[in-house]
Amino acid sequence: MKETSLSQWFKRKTSNSHTTSIHSTVFSQHQTLLDHVCDAYALYLYGDHGIEHWESVYHNTQRLANAYSITSDVFIFFALLHDCKREDEDEDFEHGKRAAFAIQGYQKAGLIPLSPDDQARLVYACANHTKADKTDPLYQDLVVQICLDADKLDIGRVGIIPHESHFLTDVAKTIVQSSSK
Repeated sequence: MKETSLSQWFKRKTSNSHTTSIHSTVFSQHQTLLDHVCDAYALYLYGDHGIEHWESVYHNTQRLANAYSITSDVFIFFALLHDCKREDEDEDFEHGKRAAFAIQGYQKAGLIPLSPDDQARLVYACANHTKADKTDPLYQDLVVQICLDADKLDIGRVGIIPHESHFLTDVAKTIVQSSSK
């Protein structure tokens, strides 16, 4: 983990301290979960991997899901939780696995009402959104692929130009191809 300056640490901690709920039109139906996630978030909530990114990922899931005429509650939870356990804005390769572990706790608390199959999709997608286990059958699942692609479609916010070869769905590949022209 990179060291942060004292002023960055202070900004992160004071900016995340809140006595009222964070409001998000995207996650409003899961306000209690959003409050738990925001309270536990180690980084600045409005940083590169914070709430604005989570909302963008959700919008990307909807764009892709609409193209495939698919709906799933996994999308909202993936968007909110995939980066919730980041400890560093740059290099933190284990954050997805930590998020997957946290999901199990939120599920036990009744904050993530998903079927067992969707729970497995969510845990896999979060644990594997940085580097996927391609041997797992869930890697071929369209809901999982939409989650993974939705996150990658937002990579430009950190100065990385996406390449179509990194995407799983044909729709995401087309989006990347058309945006690079």
